[in-house]
Amino acid sequence: MRRKGPPRVLGPYPERNRYRLVVIENGARKSLYVGSLDEARVTKDELEKHLMRPPTVRLDDALDEYAHFRVQTARCLERTSEEQMARLRQFLDAYVSQDIAALTPRAAQQLYAKATERTSEKTGTPVAAATHRFYLGLAKSFFNWAVTRNYVKESPFKGVTPIGKVRVGKPQLRIDEARRFAETALTLYTEQGDTLALAALMALLLGLRASEVLLRVARDVDDSGRILWIDGGKTHNARRHLRVPEVLQGHLQKLVSTMAPEDPLFGRGRTGQPHRRQTLHSEVARICVRSGVPKVCPHSLRGLYATLAVESGAVSDAVAASLGHGSFAMTSRHYAQPTAVRNAQTARVLDFLGSERGEADEAPELEPAAKKRAEELLASIDPATMSQLLSLAAQQAAQTRVKN
Repeated sequence: MRRKGPPRVLGPYPERNRYRLVVIENGARKSLYVGSLDEARVTKDELEKHLMRPPTVRLDDALDEYAHFRVQTARCLERTSEEQMARLRQFLDAYVSQDIAALTPRAAQQLYAKATERTSEKTGTPVAAATHRFYLGLAKSFFNWAVTRNYVKESPFKGVTPIGKVRVGKPQLRIDEARRFAETALTLYTEQGDTLALAALMALLLGLRASEVLLRVARDVDDSGRILWIDGGKTHNARRHLRVPEVLQGHLQKLVSTMAPEDPLFGRGRTGQPHRRQTLHSEVARICVRSGVPKVCPHSLRGLYATLAVESGAVSDAVAASLGHGSFAMTSRHYAQPTAVRNAQTARVLDFLGSERGEADEAPELEPAAKKRAEELLASIDPATMSQLLSLAAQQAAQTRVKN
């Protein structure tokens, strides 16, 4: 069977005292005759413009189709797609009800400029660069998809350049502040039955994303409260099971004792679905106020978990795995504080140096002055050199163990 080509216009071909144009569309050919060569050229241009014009589609309908496409192709969860499309509709403003082709490059630039000038309804301050850059990223992804559907010839956001510097990582509580936060959260749960306070505490002690906390069901609490199963999440690395701290085990076991296996662990919102992330954001902010610590968000608690885990000497890959990351690079860039990573590296090098002579012949404890000089020297080493030094030290230690 002959393959269909793109729609096109052939000619003009002279035939006696007239000219013929051949219109090919959907595999069918149709001839059209005009009286002069000039008329044939004008007619051909008009026909080509008509044939190449993208099909008419409302922007709102295209957004619905795109949301379905993302879920069907496993690019994101349905819940995530719904939330992001709601944000994108807000960003695209009045154009949502118009034809998708009505949004021109100039209009796209104006929409982004408007987004950068918005102020937060909560704080009254300009929105962060990460916020308007996120909206721009959503818009670019959507219109790139629209191009593949032939809804537009080119993305109107193609030439829009993001502005502002994104702050990496969230402000974190200090250790004493985190202790006060944890004590307040536990008190709210034990004395007032505030299950969301327990959810906030779990986010801190297990380093979970807000969605990972709120989407847990009763059967995810296993082995008498000792294990928490995470069956999926934001990335393919999110699937994992975690050991629950002893302080939470009894509370979780009591909480699920009267629940059906598929009941949401921390209840449902007004719609009958598990609470949305914003609900946990509000709960964390409330606990911060009651405990007298700076306001932070659930994601900040996750960052604090990463920082303290690294500081405690946990293996970097283990910290990354517990957070549901594919590598420690993501953990160190967005979660653990740089000083924590640096301190952990220094401690590991000092440990290697202290154990270089092997278990059978332990090295003496470094003198305080010598130890201080070593720490100052290590602090001046760049990350790449530090990584090489760690690798060489590990190899040396392994060779020593083999010899012994």
